[in-house]
Amino acid sequence: MKTRILPLFLLILCLCALFSSCASFENPFVLLAEEWDDIAEFFEEQQPVESRGSLLPADGADLPLPRALKAQPHTEIIESAYNRADKIASIRRLDDPASLSVPSGEADRTGYEAIPRFADLSASAVSAILAAHGMTAEISYLPNPAPAGEVFGLRYAGSSDENGYYMNPSVPVTLYVSDRKKAAFQPDPGEAGVVYLTFDDGPTEDGTEKLLDILDEYGIKAAFFTVGDEVVKYPDSARMILDRGHTLACHTMTHVYEEIYESPDALIADVEEWEKAAREIGGGEDLPKIFRFPGGSFGIYLDGEKSLAMKEKITENGWRIFDWNSTANDAVLYLRPWGESDYEYIRETFLTSFGRSVKEADGRKGWPLIVLMHETPETLDLAPWIIEQIIAGGFAFGNLENYPESWVFPPQDEEGA
Repeated sequence: MKTRILPLFLLILCLCALFSSCASFENPFVLLAEEWDDIAEFFEEQQPVESRGSLLPADGADLPLPRALKAQPHTEIIESAYNRADKIASIRRLDDPASLSVPSGEADRTGYEAIPRFADLSASAVSAILAAHGMTAEISYLPNPAPAGEVFGLRYAGSSDENGYYMNPSVPVTLYVSDRKKAAFQPDPGEAGVVYLTFDDGPTEDGTEKLLDILDEYGIKAAFFTVGDEVVKYPDSARMILDRGHTLACHTMTHVYEEIYESPDALIADVEEWEKAAREIGGGEDLPKIFRFPGGSFGIYLDGEKSLAMKEKITENGWRIFDWNSTANDAVLYLRPWGESDYEYIRETFLTSFGRSVKEADGRKGWPLIVLMHETPETLDLAPWIIEQIIAGGFAFGNLENYPESWVFPPQDEEGA
């Protein structure tokens, strides 16, 4: 019996030693990997290489093989307020336009560069995003309702889903960028029924850009009668007015009635300060001399001979003066009737005053329809509605720079601004 127990005991000791040596390794294949040269040499003598399988698991054995990336580009339209599905006609003709979203499964993304979806971004911003992913971008400027410089479409090889674009990194991306806006039609100022949109007391920090986006969508060029102090405060907004082809006009430097209307010389001194500020915005160039009196050319601070003297002084210095004959009263919302909302008041005021202006014009050629508004939040909300009311009436929008002379409304009918 003892002779049988001894061999069994020795066998158990051998097995324990074997497991103890293996336990020192996290993976038994590590040992094989370290001694691979010896093992390979042995097997080379026993079995040809081409007839044996690998003894070690292949790296990434469960990963799919790289697929052939799409090389045929297609064009996608960027979803935004300016590129709604019902406005595809405004995109003009792009090469091979695709739907807004091309479904793509996980397996289809191998080898593609994943780019997050974007909207309402400038060409420089999108180019920077692509560059960060090692992609190159080419720019093609085309007419589009989006603000000038904004990307509204892109052409690339790959696909997309709700999360982003999956692009072939070896194919350059073409960015379709909204070109600088030009009014679709500039009517003859000598004709009847020409409407001129004007905005006083700006620019503002955020409102100016929002308003310019709206005007650009309709291809309208407006006159912004700016206050010099605000131009200095918000130079980027003022510069944007010029860059987008609108008129940066003078509404004095300070808009302080008691100071600017102290005398004709005081008014001119104030206006010259505005010119200095505006010239810096315009890169040193002189701007068209288009002027509007704060409060209008006749009112509490300007009446009778004083009004006449101020007008003569401004005109002598080369300025054209413009009052207005319709308004939205958006700067005096405190005047609205009790129980009427700000929006109701603006809508009703505009319809009433514009209707009166059209009636007074009576179809006369060369009689302008000048609308006064401000960059208030309420006006920004209602501007598309106001513009569409004017369009529905069959009127054309003109650029006040093209009007050849001053236009001052009869004093007895003027309202303050």
